[in-house]
Amino acid sequence: MKNTSFGTSLRAGTAIGAALVATLAAPAVAEDLVLPSEVAATHWKTDYQNEFAQMVDERTNGEISVKVFPAGQLYNEQDALAALGTGAVQMVWPVSVRVESIEPATGVINLPFALSDEMMANECFAKGLTGVMSSYVEPRGLEILGLLRTADLFFIFKDDEVASMEDLKGKKVRVTGGRVFLDTMDRLGVSSVSMAASEMSTAMSQGAIDGVFSSPAGWAEMIGMTGKYGWYVPGFSLSTYAVVADKAWFDGLPAEHQEAITSSLDEISKRQWIDAKASDDAAIQHMIGQGAVFHVADEAESARWRQLADESATSFTEAHPEVMAQMAELETTCGVGG
Repeated sequence: MKNTSFGTSLRAGTAIGAALVATLAAPAVAEDLVLPSEVAATHWKTDYQNEFAQMVDERTNGEISVKVFPAGQLYNEQDALAALGTGAVQMVWPVSVRVESIEPATGVINLPFALSDEMMANECFAKGLTGVMSSYVEPRGLEILGLLRTADLFFIFKDDEVASMEDLKGKKVRVTGGRVFLDTMDRLGVSSVSMAASEMSTAMSQGAIDGVFSSPAGWAEMIGMTGKYGWYVPGFSLSTYAVVADKAWFDGLPAEHQEAITSSLDEISKRQWIDAKASDDAAIQHMIGQGAVFHVADEAESARWRQLADESATSFTEAHPEVMAQMAELETTCGVGG
């Protein structure tokens, strides 16, 4: 008589062993990090996002797969911010003024003269500032992991060779910015106009606006010689992108995956600030080479603008004294000046 129970047990054991081997050999399922953007696939921010995706993939051995969706393929950045926490989006890199619309205290970095390239080159200040900004959005389920440089903004005009504060009075200018920034424009006597960047050149050429407040890249690539005259007050408005993540998602990652993400962002950010500054300078020189006129405020004129900005910031300081105190303490601790 055959011992069928032994044969059955042997086959079962073999099957279990084979299944275990197959399980151990199977690759881990990659976790998606969905990163939407509204800028074009050819924009430099998309290049950095693609580089970030590659770095995270390598540093997590493929266990986190960053999916970049440029040109609003999935969401514009305002909607992507709203989608954080739903599971549909894990990270977004919006202009920081959009974070201000979620938590007004973070608007401190959008105040005139709040930031400079020198301040952000100081690692103590850059990391401290990121931590301060993050602390204000964390109760809303968000976390700020870093800040990237957008551009150093300035005025561009079609026909007006502006070279002082008084020259701006009565001008219709396309601007973007938070409440305090717009209040500063009001104090300058500027009539602020909101419109898409894609409409700036046409509106200026047709006389619908006198000028724009934009970036060197916007001048060189979108406006061109339609805006012949540039007027720059150093440090007046250095805009940034905030790297915002779903806090619950990020906190739930293994420590080594968190480190892979933050170390990748830190490495990119340090290089990006330098590269973006160089690109700004090159774009301005390109326009000057085309025959554009570019005026830079001297120290006395810049001091007048700082005084005006301080007056405009009074309401912000009264509404958010804590974050203003934190910024002052951070500047002192890190040895930088705003």
